[in-house]
Amino acid sequence: MAQESLDATAMKQAAPPRRRGLPFNVALVLPAQLTVLAVVLCPTLIVLWLSITDWQPTSGVTWYQAEPVWHWNFYDLYFDDRFIGALLRTILVVCVCVALELAIAIGLALLFLEEWPWRKLAVSAVILPMMIVPVDAANAFFMLFNERGPINHIISLVIGEAFEFSWLADPDWALLPIMLAEIWQWTPLMFLLVLTGLMNLPENQIRAAIVLGASPARIFFRVMLPLMAPVIAIALLVRSIETFKIFDPVYILTRGGPGAATETISMFMYNGAFVYFRMGYIAAAGLLVLIVVISICLALSKPLKRHHG
Repeated sequence: MAQESLDATAMKQAAPPRRRGLPFNVALVLPAQLTVLAVVLCPTLIVLWLSITDWQPTSGVTWYQAEPVWHWNFYDLYFDDRFIGALLRTILVVCVCVALELAIAIGLALLFLEEWPWRKLAVSAVILPMMIVPVDAANAFFMLFNERGPINHIISLVIGEAFEFSWLADPDWALLPIMLAEIWQWTPLMFLLVLTGLMNLPENQIRAAIVLGASPARIFFRVMLPLMAPVIAIALLVRSIETFKIFDPVYILTRGGPGAATETISMFMYNGAFVYFRMGYIAAAGLLVLIVVISICLALSKPLKRHHG
């Protein structure tokens, strides 16, 4: 026994010391995590600093030497009718566009759920608008809704007399072409998400409902739609965030005009930062918009929490 103890002691002393360091799996992903953290954290800290200053690039002072004004940017934004109007207008665009995209996507997904001739070709045609550069799509709608464009020409043929209407110059109607351009281009994305969800529904529950004599409408609203809630929530979440950042159609079609009738929050921030150079003011506006977007995300993520709970 004594000899075995001596041998064990000698082996422990001869064994190389254990290296203390990062686990191998952590070391593999650490560079990527640090890079992402730097990309996210550094601009966020800069925006936080600028939001409490009144710094402008034309002031002749570097951004980190700007004099703080503390809460006054947020105070001015609260009473800025143009900022409030742009924010409410953006929320309106998000609600209308995303709701119509979802309704059209569900209808198309139900149509493409069954096999029929030329189905694959039709799917390719439906998703084609999503592949177009947003600037080109917006330019197409600019030509469509031009005063002498195809839309007015078609209306003239229908009513039997000349119809000339400046869609993009009318404050009551200028937002319509912008929303139509957004819906036309990004409904295919919603369609793909919804179609994927429908194709992966459990067939047993649907077959049981058919056997019990449920109507197609009842099967859809009572069986398929509840099962699709997580997929629909994700689709709404993704499209709401993307639509909230709408910029290309607004910039190409109206530049936010006439006046500020079509100015969304992205256009407001573009004008404030790169036309009037009010970087500190726009940084404060960006933080407020971030809070609004996070609130929307939390509201839309509730179905996912209930599903996983």
